[in-house]
Amino acid sequence: MRQKILQLLRDNSSGYFSGEEMARMLGVSRTAIWKNIQSLLLDGYHIESSPRLGYRLVRVPDLLYPAEILKGLKTKIIASGPELIYHFLQVDSTNTSLKKLADQGAADGTVVIAEEQTAGRGRLGRSWFSPAGKSITLSILLRPSLAPGNTPLFTLMTAAAIVRGIKNILPDISVGIKWPNDLMINKRKVSGILTELKAEADLLHYLIIGIGININSEEKDFPPELRNIATSLFLENNKTKISRQQLLCEILQELDDAYRRYFLENPAFIIKEWKKFDITLGRKITVKTIKDTFIGTAVDLAADGSLILEEVGGKKRQFQAGEVTLV
Repeated sequence: MRQKILQLLRDNSSGYFSGEEMARMLGVSRTAIWKNIQSLLLDGYHIESSPRLGYRLVRVPDLLYPAEILKGLKTKIIASGPELIYHFLQVDSTNTSLKKLADQGAADGTVVIAEEQTAGRGRLGRSWFSPAGKSITLSILLRPSLAPGNTPLFTLMTAAAIVRGIKNILPDISVGIKWPNDLMINKRKVSGILTELKAEADLLHYLIIGIGININSEEKDFPPELRNIATSLFLENNKTKISRQQLLCEILQELDDAYRRYFLENPAFIIKEWKKFDITLGRKITVKTIKDTFIGTAVDLAADGSLILEEVGGKKRQFQAGEVTLV
């Protein structure tokens, strides 16, 4: 009902819409309209009311509400309907929240969005910093019919889709991907991806892709230990604020397009798309694994997305995971 009321107000944005007319069109009482309007006001929507004229939508809050996201989406799987989007003002971790929903049978394409994470997680056990209302933090549930060994490409697919979404809005921003999925601007990290899965030996139950993007954070928002290694789109965009709602719509659309494309053509397209934004290949790097550290030149990606490193003596090593540092 709230979404229907919002749509009526949006469609009549130039003037007022009477509560009586809304009630007639939606088949409910005027009291029901009033209660839903009060609920929208509590959620931050600025709606003017006049006893003689009705209601007028003045401004929407800068929050990632499903109603605001869905109005700009044309996705077919990911976040393709209100029942597939869960929005929270605060959670410990969107990945953790979505795991619970996945284990309860949530559908392919279900999304959990949070305005703030209190215990966000990054790769290699690190925490992820995400101040309230200034970041995009979400997790996406995918249920592809694949063997678990085929899932690493989805991490690369997500990284490339995020870059495309950013550049749809900010075409002049130079965003690069450091293998496998760190998005970098001017040698500082602006986004990270954490992919987790539930699987048996040859059976993938589901895949959860967690995404964190620094959007409108100012330098003072970052803890001192992150100020030299992290950045935000705001800082890289001449300190101009960016619509989180618009950017999230762009990213979800790009991800949905890529996810559907995966099943329609050769998955090798993901490697090609990733390489368009690559800042790793051809560079001298170090790769730190759980057991050792290796130095050499990043020469290519294997078909499964693994990184191929050539050491000084010509020996080549292949890595499915590891911490990469550009030298």
